[in-house]
Amino acid sequence: MVASVFTKDVPIQVSSVGNVEAYSTVAVKSRVSGELVAVHFREGQEVKEGDLLFTIDKAPYAVALREAQARLERDQALARKARDDVRRNMPLAEKDIVSRQALDQVVSTAEAAEALVKADQATVENLQLQLGYCSIRSPISGRTGSLLIQKGNLVKANDENKSSSPFTSSSRSM
Repeated sequence: MVASVFTKDVPIQVSSVGNVEAYSTVAVKSRVSGELVAVHFREGQEVKEGDLLFTIDKAPYAVALREAQARLERDQALARKARDDVRRNMPLAEKDIVSRQALDQVVSTAEAAEALVKADQATVENLQLQLGYCSIRSPISGRTGSLLIQKGNLVKANDENKSSSPFTSSSRSM
């Protein structure tokens, strides 16, 4: 065979034996239990910090949150009534129309109702956190690793049974 000779730029390729190691690796784990309803990436895909990776079924957490909010509203109404009872009974106790023991009972009922409202508020805040944990986001920017779980699988919160993540690892290499 014969060919014409000409000059052109060609890329330089260097072949060598070695290992590539990510300078940052993260094991992604669930903070809540439930069914995995969506996987929002492919293996080896580049993701940015904060990108949505997985969605866990939110329905049970949303129902529990609504129930806790209803309990909070009920207990707030009971606390308002207890405060009103204290306000009404104070002048009566000063005039000895109501016994001191009855007034103490009304005051302690109001204090217990206030404490119950605070406990309900903490429960609502906790359930809002749990609902937020149903969306698993990338903690770092990088390339996703192996996907070890698929849509439809059940996940457990903070599963320590496996040496690696049940989801994936994200890494960033230079």
